Amino acid sequence: MPVRVSKWRALSVAALCLAVAVGAYTRVIPFSHLPGVWHEPERWTEARAGWLFRSGQIPPSDVLEVLREKKIDVVLDLTDDSPDAMRDAEHAASETLGIRYLHLPVEHPAGRVLENLANAVVEMELAHRRGDRVLVHCTYGHRRSATALVLYARYIEREPKHVAYAEFTRYSSADSQWSDDLIRFLEKHDTELRDKVAAKLAAAPQS
Repeated sequence: MPVRVSKWRALSVAALCLAVAVGAYTRVIPFSHLPGVWHEPERWTEARAGWLFRSGQIPPSDVLEVLREKKIDVVLDLTDDSPDAMRDAEHAASETLGIRYLHLPVEHPAGRVLENLANAVVEMELAHRRGDRVLVHCTYGHRRSATALVLYARYIEREPKHVAYAEFTRYSSADSQWSDDLIRFLEKHDTELRDKVAAKLAAAPQS
């Protein structure tokens, strides 16, 4: 004899099958991989209206969508130089989207720190002149990215120190040991940094 299945039982079975299928799918392809589904990066901040942004490092699952949806033209990556799958994913996504990507490690020795901070400031200004949208980020969007923005405010926008240094307090206490140490470092190398930025801008091709 045929087995009669109630309408509600049939619907319950179908719902269970769908849930199992979705669960299996998302174990293979997380939802953040789906087109149009992404999470805003940690500490995402519009540092200058309409064109300059800072954040933490973007997870590989979201990086392509974030860069595309935020219409980023230039990525300045200030993370360390150690092997990093997240950085590799960001570089690959930038190439796919035709985005200018520069890895500028801000890590010791001091000469390298100064060189790459100056490079970051110059890249921001050149991009701004072109009308490009720039993302500057480090690992957590906390310290190195703030430093690059402080120097941009000081050397390009000619902001006084007390205004520029306020960027350090966006995600950190104003009297933190880190802020104190960094300010002393910047003060010590102020002339060298300023001269590097000026020389690099003077040598840049004029658009």
